[in-house]
Amino acid sequence: MSNKGPNVDQPHEELTPEAEAVINRARRSFGVSIMVMLVGFIAVAGALVYRVMQNSGADQYQAQSIALPQGAEVRNAVAQSGTITLTLDVEGETVVRIVDAKTGTVLQDIRFTPELAE
Repeated sequence: MSNKGPNVDQPHEELTPEAEAVINRARRSFGVSIMVMLVGFIAVAGALVYRVMQNSGADQYQAQSIALPQGAEVRNAVAQSGTITLTLDVEGETVVRIVDAKTGTVLQDIRFTPELAE
């Protein structure tokens, strides 16, 4: 069986200045590539940690029940910015009810009335 390792009996051959310049340029290029990749990994890891540490919306919307007028039918509901906005149909009249999402208390009722023709 033959040994395919480096031959230690032969003297080390010196590189030409052009070959050394090419090798040094390749080393610099490799170093820059590694640095860019490391910065990318750090950015991705930082973004993941940031997202994990953010408060979830679970503590923002704690209301367990919302009081509705008798006979009201919910047409639409939107949760946003700590409030819940409900569009209700109450005995043929459209009402928008804005509710605090943490406590479930009614903040405002907006009733729509038809305009009178002049």
